[in-house]
Amino acid sequence: MAEKTSHPPSDEKGPDLGVDGESIPLPSASSSSSSELPSECVSKTATIPPSAPLGGVGAVPDVEKNGEVSLPQDALPPPYSVFSKKMKVFIIFMSALSTLFSPMSSFIYLPALDKLSDYYHISVAKINFSVTTYMIMQGVAPMFFADLADQIGRRPVYILTLTIYVLANMALALQGNYAALLVLRALQSTGSSGTVALGNAVMADIATSAERSGYIGYVQAGAMFGPALAPTIGGILTQYLGWRAIFWFLVIASGIYLAAYAVLLPETCRKIVGNGSIPPRGWNKSLMDIIRGPERHRRGSDDSQGQPEGQPTRSSHIRFPNPISALRIIVEKDVAIVMLFASIMITGFYTIMVPISPVFHDTYGFNQLQTGLCYIPFSIGSGIGSILAGRFLDFNFKKMARKIGHPVEQRRGDALRKFPIEKARLQVIWIPTLIGACCVTVWGWVLQRRTHLAVPLILLFISGFMISGAMTMQQTLLIDLYPQSPATVTAAQNLCRCLLSAAGTSVIQYIIDGIGLGWAYTLVGLITMAFIPTLFPVLKWGPEWREERFLRNERKKEQAQREK
Repeated sequence: MAEKTSHPPSDEKGPDLGVDGESIPLPSASSSSSSELPSECVSKTATIPPSAPLGGVGAVPDVEKNGEVSLPQDALPPPYSVFSKKMKVFIIFMSALSTLFSPMSSFIYLPALDKLSDYYHISVAKINFSVTTYMIMQGVAPMFFADLADQIGRRPVYILTLTIYVLANMALALQGNYAALLVLRALQSTGSSGTVALGNAVMADIATSAERSGYIGYVQAGAMFGPALAPTIGGILTQYLGWRAIFWFLVIASGIYLAAYAVLLPETCRKIVGNGSIPPRGWNKSLMDIIRGPERHRRGSDDSQGQPEGQPTRSSHIRFPNPISALRIIVEKDVAIVMLFASIMITGFYTIMVPISPVFHDTYGFNQLQTGLCYIPFSIGSGIGSILAGRFLDFNFKKMARKIGHPVEQRRGDALRKFPIEKARLQVIWIPTLIGACCVTVWGWVLQRRTHLAVPLILLFISGFMISGAMTMQQTLLIDLYPQSPATVTAAQNLCRCLLSAAGTSVIQYIIDGIGLGWAYTLVGLITMAFIPTLFPVLKWGPEWREERFLRNERKKEQAQREK
């Protein structure tokens, strides 16, 4: 048999393999002895569909009993990820857990605003500037860390950002100056905000398009549960231990997570470890990697067909993180539309969450702990909506793939160049968006009429469920459009939605004071509804724009190769 060569892990954006129905001649008798391949089959040809994975160079097809020719199993390309199922579950759990820190740091702080105003002897409006600085850095910082993570791997960036976060919380717990509060809140945001982008990037590292939506749903759920837990915890700590206890709590929680991550979590970045079969180096190694050596939580040697160990996996030159790479993504036609819609959705999300404490205090006379509990229905609904939306997207992907005859490769990755991924992800997004916008509108009026408490809480649950479901659909599509730079595309989206959310949250209270709760949230609901039609161009022309981008990138690669 011809010698089989190893090759790098499969990737979703690899080149197309041939033409439909192409006849590929079998090797001649001179290249294979009669004992290896029957002579009556030498002159025949094998018809291999374009979806069939091709093996290594020189691999000889097997001959089945019915005379049909097929490629041997060992000639198939390597699996998309060699991490075991248990390890994938653990990675998903830890990634979802890490996404709690960014929203938790934002919302755990809200019940303490009145206390901080009294402590610094300044107005609540000035204290709100610390919320604004937090949200601005929440949008800007991930652009640097995402690009760095795509260069050097997820582990070093996770460890760096979490270390910054732990130190910032310690300083916040000890400081006693308003200027220091503003600066340290920005630093706290810098450390925590990268976790959402990194979590989505990890999901793209280990999951194909056929199963990625469900994984992203769990990560999004983690980000949504943060606002549920944070105000309740913040209210209890502020009321019984004082506002400094909030930051000591975050120090302890993030410190424990950082220690567990450093010891247990493997590197997943495909530029560093391929499909997981390439041993990591330096900071990319976890303590478990060092202890276990080559075993490293993998399935088995039969599936671990990655790059050879001696082959370099990344350039020794690491450039300074470039935020322009995220800005370039934003200006693509399909991406710009999806990100604009996602930013409107998240702005609606924050215009509900931020004023809940003063609104429920004024409407129902609740104390800090009681208003903290009122966040729970909205965030539980958001978490459940994210998970169920992810599962629906996986189902819809497979359904559409069967309908058009597209192979679903859960282990080896899917070539999405000819697949209508926009339709698979956004086909029904208008339903949860419309229902969520209606709930937001009604929510404002029931609060203005001071109805029974159960009514606004139920509406909060439904609106959270619907809004987060729509956001998961958009987030999954963006990662499908840029599977090679998932952290960067997530950071780009984060920039858009955080800046727009910062603007929305800074004016929502003035709008409520000016026109009342009912008309204020009617305005929010109507704006959300008005942007639903903006997604129709993506459904219609998205595949064409994606193909244009693919051809443009191919031309750039060819030009770069000619210049070398």
